[in-house]
Amino acid sequence: MVAGATCLEEGPLETEVQTWLGRDRLSADLHVHVTGDERDARSVVFRIVRQGKTRERRFNHLPPDCEDATAVVALAIALSIDATVVPELARAQAGDDASASPSAPPERVFAAQVAAGYEVLPGASLGAAVGIEYGLFGWLSVRADVLGQFSWSNSIQDATGVFDAVVGAVAPQVCAGGPVAPRVRFELCSGAAAGLVHVQGRGYAVSRSATGSWIVASGGARVLFDAGISWALDVGGIFPLHVPAFQAQNGAGENVYRSPSAAGALLSVGPAFTF
Repeated sequence: MVAGATCLEEGPLETEVQTWLGRDRLSADLHVHVTGDERDARSVVFRIVRQGKTRERRFNHLPPDCEDATAVVALAIALSIDATVVPELARAQAGDDASASPSAPPERVFAAQVAAGYEVLPGASLGAAVGIEYGLFGWLSVRADVLGQFSWSNSIQDATGVFDAVVGAVAPQVCAGGPVAPRVRFELCSGAAAGLVHVQGRGYAVSRSATGSWIVASGGARVLFDAGISWALDVGGIFPLHVPAFQAQNGAGENVYRSPSAAGALLSVGPAFTF
């Protein structure tokens, strides 16, 4: 190295190049020649000689500060030796920033949905649900819904008349999933629902109303997507654990019953808001 009028020194410059490259020694077929201008303290030329081929670069406006000038020339030399230096440093810095920065707070999703079901109550039903979902991690969340369903004009075999049923319940669930496309998130959810069901008969020989507990296991899939606004779509199964049978009397004064089916299906859709 020939410093000329510059403040560059061989030792600090060599150390800086090694730091940029991340190694202490260069290959034997590689030589670096640095020559400072004899009159201009801010001009320098360096030549990289590798396998007999020479690459030369000149700087005419080095920073006035000696440390900065050393760093600039060292980086230029390191890039001439290995062009991947900057991308690797950028990836390393991004990793450091990600590990050092605090994790983003979990998202909360509030959804107001219109729901339709089949055999959730004795037959086809309509209702509504509102709920909130809270992210524990990027892939895991907990969710709680309050839902209501109304089923009308259900019949019992061997009995004249129909009955209506309404249920109100709270449904806690655990969901796991993640993004599957831009602005689309898919989750699998499972949990339970517990509440009260009320039945009112019409047209029976003896018409009674009744109220009982309604407890079911539930599970299904949720899709959160953006279609102008954010939406939540749920498709789930309902599996009775404790659901009362429905009782009436036929024309002969005999008690008749309708037991709930083994399972039902529930479809819910509505806008969702993240906060």
